[in-house]
Amino acid sequence: MGRSVSTEFEIDLGLSIALTEAGAWIIRADDREFRLEEINDFYRAWLLLEQPFSDVRAALDQIACNANAATPFPFAKLIGSALKAQSRQWTDRAMVWVPFLSTAEKASLKGLLSDVRDSKWASQKIRQLARKYVNEIERGDQDA
Repeated sequence: MGRSVSTEFEIDLGLSIALTEAGAWIIRADDREFRLEEINDFYRAWLLLEQPFSDVRAALDQIACNANAATPFPFAKLIGSALKAQSRQWTDRAMVWVPFLSTAEKASLKGLLSDVRDSKWASQKIRQLARKYVNEIERGDQDA
């Protein structure tokens, strides 16, 4: 792709999140780069969900600050990607991160959270948590 990268956050051996000089979030896997734009692009970054949200946010915010990035890392898309996959393991991990999102970011996940709430594949605990978040979003919609 030929874009130089300002800083990186290593997720795993040979796998890192970075920001290009143009301000685009990418994932680097060995010698390849993949843009993180659409929700479906984020599956390569799911390993982030294995770490504490505060640690990941601090690292990625630092990268954005160092690069004077216009856009912070899109955590809602990462979480949404894991929810969309309908994988119990990754949904469980993603749901731990939902409380850290802004109200607007949570609202952007309403459809996916509703899918989890109504699913047969998610655990009862996760379905109840999804129901709680959907209810919070809907209460927020009524207040607006």
